[in-house]
Amino acid sequence: MPGHYISSIAKKLIERYDVVDIAAYKDLNEKFRLKYSLDRITACLLLALVSPIFLLIILWVKLDGLFFPEDSGSVFYLEPRISAGKVFNIIKFRTVTMVATKEIKSKPDTKSITGSLHTTHAGKMILKWYMDELPQLFNIAKGEMSFVGPRPHILNQHNQEIAAGLIYRDVIKAGLLGIPQACKRRPKYAKLLQRMALKHKPVSRTLNTLDGLYAKKCLNKAPLQIILLDLYIILQGLIVIVRGEKQ
Repeated sequence: MPGHYISSIAKKLIERYDVVDIAAYKDLNEKFRLKYSLDRITACLLLALVSPIFLLIILWVKLDGLFFPEDSGSVFYLEPRISAGKVFNIIKFRTVTMVATKEIKSKPDTKSITGSLHTTHAGKMILKWYMDELPQLFNIAKGEMSFVGPRPHILNQHNQEIAAGLIYRDVIKAGLLGIPQACKRRPKYAKLLQRMALKHKPVSRTLNTLDGLYAKKCLNKAPLQIILLDLYIILQGLIVIVRGEKQ
């Protein structure tokens, strides 16, 4: 992404979220260099550590297809998403039937595969413990994503956000985990959703507000402070995962 484009986007983002020191953030690549470097190193190490889990899930998905023919098919699912303004293929363990994946791919305006009702037998447990997201370690290792950031939206959602003036997803890399996911089922988060519902505002606006809050915090913090913020969000996210609170 050209430097002048980054600076232009940064200024718009800074103005939107009332960040005071515009001059300090002219080079966002430099600002996030430590964060992204640690992301890639950590992802490579984790891929080596969790490789046995990968093998178990692959075996599980294949056995599921043998016992339930409607669940048979590929182990992984690739879906175009947006990260830092660029299109990439997010990698997930397939948790829905192949019929559902074909239906979703044939309708660009449909919701993400994660929201499909046609979940496989193996997929139900994989989703409960967030294991479907595990292959995104490859996306992080390749530099396409970060451990913490706004969740990567599908293309039509991103276009709608740009049209509405929400541009932070063009500045910061998409994350495996974000504030909305880390706060899931927490009392304050539930109250926030209730307030939005009373005001007849969609949940998506709440999620955008929280993702925008993360962008604002990052722009206001030094590189090391961003790492500490990410560690806190990761810790909160791990609590959600251990409790099996995805569904």
